Amino acid sequence: MSPNNNPVSGLNQPIYVKSLQTITTPNIVSSPSYAAAQNGTFFAITTQSRSVAANGFLTVQLTNPANSGRTLYIQRVSGGATVNTTIDVLLNATFSAAGTSIPPVNSNQGSTNTSLTTSKSITQATDPTIGGTIFNSIIQTGGPVVIDYNGEIAIPPTTTNRTFYVRLTNNTNQTNLLSLNISWFELVT
Repeated sequence: MSPNNNPVSGLNQPIYVKSLQTITTPNIVSSPSYAAAQNGTFFAITTQSRSVAANGFLTVQLTNPANSGRTLYIQRVSGGATVNTTIDVLLNATFSAAGTSIPPVNSNQGSTNTSLTTSKSITQATDPTIGGTIFNSIIQTGGPVVIDYNGEIAIPPTTTNRTFYVRLTNNTNQTNLLSLNISWFELVT
């Protein structure tokens, strides 16, 4: 019997667990995100560093389009600021402006798989957020922030668009340098 070295078989296979442990064949455990990366179904986006005005906002909207046939599993939100910032994570929020498109990058450079998601960011002086439900809110005094969800936020396909939305608020009266990154893996549902 062999260990489960690959819990995600690809876009069309569900996550599965096979656990056999004995003294002579101990378990080898890998995370679903590791297996997704190996299979070319792990993606990431970044705003890179952005200059944000005093009391301004940097937001990112990741959208699972209607009828995509894929479920997104959020792995990590990371980013930071040079000084005081609030990080809000919202489900199904939007902003109406066109924003700047952010192309998803496949972490497996040998894979030709592409993400069906769309993502965009915007930096502006007023809060662009429309609707949504706050899922997390963190005050950061400066430096990096990493929020590991480890695939625990699932965004399934429905007949309407669903969004994963992150808003950084510059809590200072001066320009602040901010950045945001989101990583996720996708499975066909």
